[in-house]
Amino acid sequence: MTIDEIKSVSILQWMRSNNYGEGTRKGRNYFYCSPLRSERTPSFCVNTAKNLWCDFGSANKNGGNIINLVEQLNPSWSEHQVLSYIEQQIRDLKLDFSEDYNARLEEEEEKQRWLEGKRAEREEQLNQETVVEMVVPLSHPYLRDYVIQRRIDYSIAQRFCKEVHYSLRGKRYYAIAFMNVANGMEARNKLNKRCIGKKSISAVYPGGTPQKHCCIFEGFFDMLTYVTIETWMQGTGICIGQPCDYYVLNGVGEVKLLLPYLKEYDSIHCYLDNDDAGRTATKTIMKAYPDMAFDESCRYTGYNDLNDFLVGTGTK
Repeated sequence: MTIDEIKSVSILQWMRSNNYGEGTRKGRNYFYCSPLRSERTPSFCVNTAKNLWCDFGSANKNGGNIINLVEQLNPSWSEHQVLSYIEQQIRDLKLDFSEDYNARLEEEEEKQRWLEGKRAEREEQLNQETVVEMVVPLSHPYLRDYVIQRRIDYSIAQRFCKEVHYSLRGKRYYAIAFMNVANGMEARNKLNKRCIGKKSISAVYPGGTPQKHCCIFEGFFDMLTYVTIETWMQGTGICIGQPCDYYVLNGVGEVKLLLPYLKEYDSIHCYLDNDDAGRTATKTIMKAYPDMAFDESCRYTGYNDLNDFLVGTGTK
Protein backbone atom coordinates (compact mmCIF):
# COMPACT_ATOMS: atom_id res chain seq x y z
CA MET A 1 0.00 0.00 0.00
CA THR A 2 1.44 3.38 -0.97
CA ILE A 3 2.13 6.37 1.28
CA ASP A 4 -0.23 8.55 -0.77
CA GLU A 5 -2.99 5.96 -0.44
CA ILE A 6 -2.60 5.91 3.33
CA LYS A 7 -2.58 9.71 3.53
CA SER A 8 -5.77 9.88 1.48
CA VAL A 9 -7.79 7.81 3.98
CA SER A 10 -10.37 9.98 5.76
CA ILE A 11 -9.18 10.96 9.23
CA LEU A 12 -12.82 11.53 10.23
CA GLN A 13 -13.76 8.00 9.18
CA TRP A 14 -10.74 6.63 11.04
CA MET A 15 -11.68 8.56 14.22
CA ARG A 16 -15.25 7.31 14.11
CA SER A 17 -14.21 3.73 13.36
CA ASN A 18 -11.88 3.79 16.39
CA ASN A 19 -14.65 4.88 18.78
CA TYR A 20 -13.63 8.52 19.18
CA GLY A 21 -17.25 9.53 18.54
CA GLU A 22 -19.02 11.51 15.84
CA GLY A 23 -17.40 14.86 16.63
CA THR A 24 -19.06 18.28 16.71
CA ARG A 25 -19.48 19.72 13.23
CA LYS A 26 -18.68 23.35 12.44
CA GLY A 27 -18.73 23.79 8.66
CA ARG A 28 -16.12 21.45 7.19
CA ASN A 29 -14.46 21.01 10.57
CA TYR A 30 -15.25 18.38 13.21
CA PHE A 31 -14.10 18.94 16.79
CA TYR A 32 -13.14 16.25 19.31
CA CYS A 33 -11.64 16.14 22.74
CA SER A 34 -8.00 15.55 21.92
CA PRO A 35 -6.95 11.87 21.81
CA LEU A 36 -3.39 13.07 22.56
CA ARG A 37 -4.06 14.55 26.00
CA SER A 38 -6.77 15.11 28.59
CA GLU A 39 -9.23 17.98 28.04
CA ARG A 40 -12.91 18.81 28.61
CA THR A 41 -13.49 21.36 25.84
CA PRO A 42 -13.01 19.88 22.34
CA SER A 43 -10.09 21.57 20.56
CA PHE A 44 -8.91 18.75 18.31
CA CYS A 45 -10.04 19.71 14.79
CA VAL A 46 -10.41 17.48 11.74
CA ASN A 47 -10.79 19.40 8.47
CA THR A 48 -12.62 17.19 5.95
CA ALA A 49 -11.81 19.42 2.96
CA LYS A 50 -8.04 19.11 3.42
CA ASN A 51 -8.17 15.79 5.32
CA LEU A 52 -5.85 17.17 7.99
CA TRP A 53 -6.04 17.46 11.78
CA CYS A 54 -4.87 20.14 14.21
CA ASP A 55 -4.72 20.03 18.00
CA PHE A 56 -5.40 23.70 18.77
CA GLY A 57 -5.23 23.12 22.52
CA SER A 58 -1.65 21.85 22.45
CA ALA A 59 1.24 24.20 23.09
CA ASN A 60 2.64 23.81 19.56
CA LYS A 61 -0.71 23.34 17.81
CA ASN A 62 0.38 19.95 16.48
CA GLY A 63 -1.25 18.68 13.29
CA GLY A 64 -0.85 16.83 10.03
CA ASN A 65 -2.17 13.79 8.20
CA ILE A 66 -3.29 10.40 9.50
CA ILE A 67 0.29 9.09 9.59
CA ASN A 68 1.35 12.00 11.80
CA LEU A 69 -1.63 11.32 14.09
CA VAL A 70 -0.77 7.65 14.62
CA GLU A 71 2.87 8.65 15.21
CA GLN A 72 1.75 11.10 17.91
CA LEU A 73 -0.48 8.47 19.52
CA ASN A 74 2.36 5.91 19.53
CA PRO A 75 5.63 7.84 19.96
CA SER A 76 7.72 4.71 20.58
CA TRP A 77 6.77 3.10 17.27
CA SER A 78 9.07 3.03 14.24
CA GLU A 79 7.87 4.39 10.92
CA HIS A 80 7.45 0.84 9.64
CA GLN A 81 5.27 -0.07 12.63
CA VAL A 82 3.11 3.03 12.11
CA LEU A 83 2.52 2.31 8.42
CA SER A 84 1.89 -1.40 9.01
CA TYR A 85 -0.67 -0.56 11.70
CA ILE A 86 -2.56 1.87 9.45
CA GLU A 87 -2.53 -0.61 6.57
CA GLN A 88 -4.08 -3.23 8.84
CA GLN A 89 -6.68 -0.71 10.03
CA ILE A 90 -7.58 0.09 6.42
CA ARG A 91 -8.18 -3.60 5.75
CA ASP A 92 -9.95 -4.44 9.03
CA LEU A 93 -12.15 -1.33 9.19
CA LYS A 94 -12.68 -1.16 5.40
CA LEU A 95 -11.60 2.47 5.26
CA ASP A 96 -12.03 4.25 1.93
CA PHE A 97 -9.58 6.26 -0.15
CA SER A 98 -10.63 9.74 -1.23
CA GLU A 99 -12.27 10.25 -4.65
CA ASP A 100 -9.68 12.88 -5.56
CA TYR A 101 -6.87 10.41 -4.96
CA ASN A 102 -8.46 7.67 -7.09
CA ALA A 103 -9.12 10.15 -9.91
CA ARG A 104 -5.50 11.28 -9.84
CA LEU A 105 -4.30 7.68 -10.00
CA GLU A 106 -6.50 7.01 -13.05
CA GLU A 107 -5.08 10.11 -14.74
CA GLU A 108 -1.54 8.97 -13.92
CA GLU A 109 -2.26 5.50 -15.33
CA GLU A 110 -3.47 7.03 -18.60
CA LYS A 111 -0.41 9.27 -18.79
CA GLN A 112 1.89 6.31 -18.12
CA ARG A 113 0.23 4.24 -20.87
CA TRP A 114 0.82 7.07 -23.35
CA LEU A 115 4.48 7.44 -22.32
CA GLU A 116 5.10 3.70 -22.52
CA GLY A 117 3.51 3.65 -25.97
CA LYS A 118 5.88 6.37 -27.17
CA ARG A 119 8.87 4.58 -25.66
CA ALA A 120 7.83 1.34 -27.37
CA GLU A 121 7.64 3.13 -30.74
CA ARG A 122 11.14 4.53 -30.26
CA GLU A 123 12.55 1.18 -29.14
CA GLU A 124 11.03 -0.55 -32.14
CA GLN A 125 12.67 1.94 -34.48
CA LEU A 126 16.04 1.47 -32.77
CA ASN A 127 15.72 -2.32 -32.82
CA GLN A 128 15.25 -2.33 -36.56
CA GLU A 129 18.65 -0.66 -36.90
CA THR A 130 20.47 -2.62 -34.16
CA VAL A 131 22.77 -5.56 -34.86
CA VAL A 132 23.76 -7.66 -31.82
CA GLU A 133 27.33 -8.82 -32.37
CA MET A 134 27.87 -10.90 -29.23
CA VAL A 135 26.61 -11.58 -25.72
CA VAL A 136 29.36 -12.66 -23.30
CA PRO A 137 29.96 -12.88 -19.52
CA LEU A 138 30.17 -9.48 -17.84
CA SER A 139 33.83 -8.49 -17.73
CA HIS A 140 34.49 -5.11 -19.38
CA PRO A 141 36.44 -2.87 -16.95
CA TYR A 142 34.31 0.22 -17.71
CA LEU A 143 31.12 -1.71 -16.99
CA ARG A 144 32.70 -3.10 -13.83
CA ASP A 145 33.49 0.46 -12.69
CA TYR A 146 29.91 1.52 -13.41
CA VAL A 147 28.54 -1.34 -11.32
CA ILE A 148 30.85 -0.47 -8.43
CA GLN A 149 29.89 3.22 -8.64
CA ARG A 150 26.30 2.12 -8.05
CA ARG A 151 27.51 0.29 -4.88
CA ILE A 152 26.57 -3.09 -6.35
CA ASP A 153 28.66 -6.15 -5.51
CA TYR A 154 30.36 -6.90 -8.83
CA SER A 155 30.26 -10.69 -8.37
CA ILE A 156 26.47 -10.41 -7.88
CA ALA A 157 26.16 -8.38 -11.10
CA GLN A 158 28.19 -11.05 -12.92
CA ARG A 159 25.86 -13.73 -11.57
CA PHE A 160 22.69 -12.15 -12.93
CA CYS A 161 23.86 -10.08 -15.92
CA LYS A 162 25.79 -10.47 -19.15
CA GLU A 163 27.63 -8.11 -21.47
CA VAL A 164 26.25 -7.22 -24.91
CA HIS A 165 28.15 -5.72 -27.85
CA TYR A 166 26.05 -4.25 -30.65
CA SER A 167 26.17 -1.78 -33.52
CA LEU A 168 23.69 0.95 -34.35
CA ARG A 169 23.84 3.27 -37.37
CA GLY A 170 27.45 2.43 -38.02
CA LYS A 171 28.65 2.85 -34.42
CA ARG A 172 29.57 0.11 -31.97
CA TYR A 173 28.46 -0.02 -28.33
CA TYR A 174 28.70 -2.26 -25.28
CA ALA A 175 26.50 -2.45 -22.21
CA ILE A 176 25.40 -4.53 -19.23
CA ALA A 177 22.69 -6.92 -20.45
CA PHE A 178 19.80 -8.20 -18.35
CA MET A 179 17.62 -10.79 -20.09
CA ASN A 180 13.81 -10.83 -20.04
CA VAL A 181 11.26 -13.61 -20.52
CA ALA A 182 10.79 -12.72 -24.21
CA ASN A 183 14.51 -13.19 -25.01
CA GLY A 184 15.00 -9.45 -25.19
CA MET A 185 17.41 -7.61 -22.94
CA GLU A 186 17.74 -4.40 -21.00
CA ALA A 187 21.04 -2.85 -22.08
CA ARG A 188 22.60 -0.29 -19.79
CA ASN A 189 25.86 1.58 -19.38
CA LYS A 190 26.85 4.84 -17.72
CA LEU A 191 25.61 6.96 -20.63
CA ASN A 192 22.58 5.13 -21.95
CA LYS A 193 19.86 2.60 -21.22
CA ARG A 194 17.57 0.90 -23.70
CA CYS A 195 15.88 -2.37 -24.57
CA ILE A 196 17.23 -4.59 -27.32
CA GLY A 197 14.65 -6.97 -28.73
CA LYS A 198 11.15 -7.37 -27.34
CA LYS A 199 10.27 -5.46 -24.17
CA SER A 200 9.07 -7.64 -21.32
CA ILE A 201 9.48 -8.50 -17.65
CA SER A 202 12.35 -10.53 -16.20
CA ALA A 203 11.84 -13.52 -13.89
CA VAL A 204 14.71 -14.66 -11.67
CA TYR A 205 14.64 -17.81 -9.51
CA PRO A 206 17.81 -17.71 -7.36
CA GLY A 207 16.95 -20.98 -5.66
CA GLY A 208 16.53 -22.84 -8.94
CA THR A 209 12.88 -23.59 -8.23
CA PRO A 210 9.96 -21.23 -7.44
CA GLN A 211 9.75 -20.02 -3.83
CA LYS A 212 6.68 -19.13 -1.75
CA HIS A 213 7.55 -15.44 -1.69
CA CYS A 214 8.64 -12.95 -4.33
CA CYS A 215 9.97 -9.41 -4.61
CA ILE A 216 9.15 -7.04 -7.46
CA PHE A 217 11.49 -4.33 -8.71
CA GLU A 218 11.13 -1.62 -11.33
CA GLY A 219 14.63 -1.97 -12.79
CA PHE A 220 17.36 -4.60 -12.58
CA PHE A 221 19.74 -2.32 -10.66
CA ASP A 222 17.19 -2.30 -7.83
CA MET A 223 17.15 -6.10 -7.87
CA LEU A 224 20.98 -6.20 -7.76
CA THR A 225 20.82 -3.70 -4.90
CA TYR A 226 18.46 -5.95 -2.94
CA VAL A 227 20.77 -8.96 -3.35
CA THR A 228 23.79 -6.85 -2.37
CA ILE A 229 22.05 -5.61 0.78
CA GLU A 230 20.83 -9.11 1.62
CA THR A 231 24.38 -10.45 1.24
CA TRP A 232 26.43 -7.72 2.91
CA MET A 233 24.14 -5.43 4.94
CA GLN A 234 21.89 -7.66 7.00
CA GLY A 235 20.00 -5.87 9.75
CA THR A 236 19.15 -2.75 7.72
CA GLY A 237 15.44 -3.63 7.63
CA ILE A 238 15.38 -3.49 3.83
CA CYS A 239 15.01 -7.20 2.98
CA ILE A 240 12.11 -9.45 3.94
CA GLY A 241 14.38 -12.09 5.49
CA GLN A 242 13.00 -15.05 3.52
CA PRO A 243 14.10 -16.87 0.34
CA CYS A 244 12.25 -15.33 -2.57
CA ASP A 245 12.02 -15.10 -6.34
CA TYR A 246 12.66 -11.81 -8.12
CA TYR A 247 10.62 -10.11 -10.83
CA VAL A 248 11.81 -7.00 -12.64
CA LEU A 249 9.28 -4.92 -14.57
CA ASN A 250 11.88 -3.24 -16.79
CA GLY A 251 9.41 -0.35 -16.93
CA VAL A 252 6.11 0.17 -15.10
CA GLY A 253 4.19 -0.27 -18.36
CA GLU A 254 4.78 -4.02 -18.06
CA VAL A 255 2.94 -4.40 -14.74
CA LYS A 256 -0.17 -6.09 -16.17
CA LEU A 257 2.03 -8.62 -17.97
CA LEU A 258 3.50 -9.51 -14.58
CA LEU A 259 0.21 -10.20 -12.76
CA PRO A 260 -0.37 -13.82 -13.92
CA TYR A 261 3.10 -14.79 -12.67
CA LEU A 262 2.16 -13.84 -9.10
CA LYS A 263 -0.86 -16.02 -8.44
CA GLU A 264 1.04 -18.92 -6.83
CA TYR A 265 2.86 -16.87 -4.16
CA ASP A 266 2.00 -16.63 -0.48
CA SER A 267 3.36 -13.07 -0.31
CA ILE A 268 4.33 -10.43 -2.88
CA HIS A 269 6.67 -7.60 -1.88
CA CYS A 270 6.74 -4.47 -4.06
CA TYR A 271 10.01 -2.54 -4.08
CA LEU A 272 9.02 0.04 -6.69
CA ASP A 273 10.00 3.68 -7.04
CA ASN A 274 8.77 6.38 -4.66
CA ASP A 275 7.15 8.40 -7.47
CA ASP A 276 3.69 8.57 -9.04
CA ALA A 277 4.44 5.91 -11.66
CA GLY A 278 5.87 3.52 -9.07
CA ARG A 279 2.97 4.09 -6.70
CA THR A 280 0.45 3.51 -9.49
CA ALA A 281 2.12 0.21 -10.45
CA THR A 282 2.18 -0.86 -6.80
CA LYS A 283 -1.52 -0.07 -6.48
CA THR A 284 -2.27 -2.20 -9.56
CA ILE A 285 -0.47 -5.18 -8.03
CA MET A 286 -2.08 -4.72 -4.62
CA LYS A 287 -5.52 -4.38 -6.17
CA ALA A 288 -5.03 -7.68 -8.02
CA TYR A 289 -3.68 -9.45 -4.89
CA PRO A 290 -5.05 -7.52 -1.89
CA ASP A 291 -4.30 -10.25 0.67
CA MET A 292 -0.79 -11.15 -0.53
CA ALA A 293 0.81 -7.94 -1.86
CA PHE A 294 2.70 -5.45 0.31
CA ASP A 295 4.17 -2.05 -0.48
CA GLU A 296 7.76 -2.10 0.77
CA SER A 297 8.71 1.39 -0.46
CA CYS A 298 8.38 2.65 3.13
CA ARG A 299 11.63 0.77 3.85
CA TYR A 300 13.52 3.39 1.80
CA THR A 301 11.41 6.47 2.44
CA GLY A 302 13.20 9.63 1.36
CA TYR A 303 14.89 7.93 -1.60
CA ASN A 304 13.50 7.59 -5.12
CA ASP A 305 14.37 3.91 -5.39
CA LEU A 306 16.27 1.12 -3.69
CA ASN A 307 19.57 1.82 -5.44
CA ASP A 308 19.36 5.50 -4.46
CA PHE A 309 19.03 4.30 -0.88
CA LEU A 310 22.18 2.17 -1.18
CA VAL A 311 24.20 4.94 -2.80
CA GLY A 312 22.89 7.46 -0.28
CA THR A 313 23.82 5.42 2.77
CA GLY A 314 27.50 5.35 1.84
CA THR A 315 27.66 1.91 3.45
CA LYS A 316 29.55 -1.14 2.10
